[in-house]
Amino acid sequence: MSNRYKLGILGGMGPLATAKLYERIVNLTDAKNDQDHIEMCILNNCTIPDRTKAIFENGESPVEKLVQGVNQLIEIGCDNFIVPCNTAHFFKDKFIQNDKINFIDMIDETIKYLKENFYGLKVCVLATIGTVRSNIYGKDPEVKINYPCEFTQKEVMEIIYQTKAGVDMFDKLQNLVSSDKYDVYLLACTELSIYKDRLDGNVVDAMDILAMKAIEKCGKKVKIVE
Repeated sequence: MSNRYKLGILGGMGPLATAKLYERIVNLTDAKNDQDHIEMCILNNCTIPDRTKAIFENGESPVEKLVQGVNQLIEIGCDNFIVPCNTAHFFKDKFIQNDKINFIDMIDETIKYLKENFYGLKVCVLATIGTVRSNIYGKDPEVKINYPCEFTQKEVMEIIYQTKAGVDMFDKLQNLVSSDKYDVYLLACTELSIYKDRLDGNVVDAMDILAMKAIEKCGKKVKIVE
């Protein structure tokens, strides 16, 4: 007997980013009618503790809440699940505890995409301090991962947390990605992904890659966008 949902989204990190991911999946699915879309369930758990603070500031661990969320998605009946938070992937070995549900890894899929499409080019990762200092994007030596200087990293964190607070930080982010210091900028925080469609410049969005992989893993086709 098959599960009730092809895809589960363990969200709430943050809520707007979760909503944007759902929208991206819908918009990128090659569908002619309602029935062509993916049956999915969104768990918007806003109580999951701050991931960066847990890694570097001795903050409350998010692992218990993440495990609870995965178990809920299993109980609901999801075949696959995704987590629209780059930093949360630091804890993946702790919240993936069984084979009852398949995890689609945003970090691994993004690294593969960068290797296939930007081999040998300098990639600047724009992300939380948790993602940057844990270097979860630096797994493959064939992908030239770079990080901003300390001053710029502080600006990135301001953009992320102000966005969570409902402040539009587009202009500041556009200024960062307009620099020609790097060949491509990777939006590796789902708060930054919110601005992707408005940005000019050579930008890759980890959320887009996750959305496309989720569509494929759930047996649907990705829409060709001209």
